[in-house]
Amino acid sequence: MEVIKRKTGTRYREMIRISGNVIKGPAFLRKSDAKEWKSRMEMEKSKCAVNGDSEYINVKITFAEFANKWLEEKIRSNCAARTYEHYTTALRVHLLPMLGEILVQHIREEHGRKLVTKLQDSGHRPKGINNIVGVLKSIMNYAVKKHYIFKHPFENISKQRADLTCEAYWTKKEIEQFFLPNSQHELYALFFTAIHTGMRLAELCGLCWDRVDFGLNQITVTRMRDKVGLRETTKTKMKRIIPMVPMVKNLLWGLMKRQLNPIYVFAKETGEEVDYGHVYRAFKLAQRRAGIKRLIRFHDLRHTFASQFMMNGGNLFDLQKILGHTKIEITMRYAHFSPEHLQTATRFMDMGLAVDFSEPQSEPRPKLEANLGEDFLQTEPLLNHRAKMGEILHLSRQAN
Repeated sequence: MEVIKRKTGTRYREMIRISGNVIKGPAFLRKSDAKEWKSRMEMEKSKCAVNGDSEYINVKITFAEFANKWLEEKIRSNCAARTYEHYTTALRVHLLPMLGEILVQHIREEHGRKLVTKLQDSGHRPKGINNIVGVLKSIMNYAVKKHYIFKHPFENISKQRADLTCEAYWTKKEIEQFFLPNSQHELYALFFTAIHTGMRLAELCGLCWDRVDFGLNQITVTRMRDKVGLRETTKTKMKRIIPMVPMVKNLLWGLMKRQLNPIYVFAKETGEEVDYGHVYRAFKLAQRRAGIKRLIRFHDLRHTFASQFMMNGGNLFDLQKILGHTKIEITMRYAHFSPEHLQTATRFMDMGLAVDFSEPQSEPRPKLEANLGEDFLQTEPLLNHRAKMGEILHLSRQAN
């Protein structure tokens, strides 16, 4: 048994040998826990030998072959079609070119770190890198479960930290600028409902008339329709109810009277349901038509709804229910404040020193509002402040 001495106390760790490889266990506070771990692992090892699974360790299978096995056995039957497509793309584009010909038993932590470095050099953002590495980790977890390997090689590779960027959203002025020129747009109702409900595009495309209750002024979200088709589920697998403001209610009531499509709420003038894949391009063109300088994605209408909801006095817990988030931590990132909303804070930021920078001054001197006397004006801190103001004004005149 290995004894590890740390500042926080002594730890104990056991190890076992499998096919000549040393597998070290976790560090425990008590010897009994370390011995229990070893006994459990020895039992698993014996169970594999009895069931004939021990031969898996010596089976030569490449990462490409095992990844295909993982896709067919685990992902295809347990995940949505879009998830399966996402994993397939990540494998084809990023993982197989680098790891495809390597045996699963020979994959080490260094391979994972090289992958992360390569993705960073290619310009991938932290979120994208985490998604790709997440696919790789899932495959290796499955390899451990199926006894192809006995230890996950990427346990020490942590997630990349996300960039400290704010979600894009529109101010009220930009919202008005967008909708006025696009009042006759074919997808005006869809855009308007999106920014007043925070619904996702797939939820809007899958919204049917049986989920709009004009009596209770609410929309029930239980479906989504994307390029895969209509599905009786949502992203979080939960039903949610969204209240309708009077403008949205009147808009949808007018659509129902026209009855462009007997099933779907949002449809083209021809009666066909809205094409999920074409909305992005239509939204981008509509922004350019309105002269919007700061172009945003369609999903940013959801951010706009959440931001304006909070600035209008809403609370995070109501917003969480409307957006359908399972955790309040996710909702927290939507609680933004617009630049004009923060302007009221400037009255608390005035330090009481009124220095005029508009005209050159031979001896810059703070105009104190109170009469503090000549003794105070000759103190060292204030003299240092005068010198600093003089340097700033001198640099300002040089720049002009």
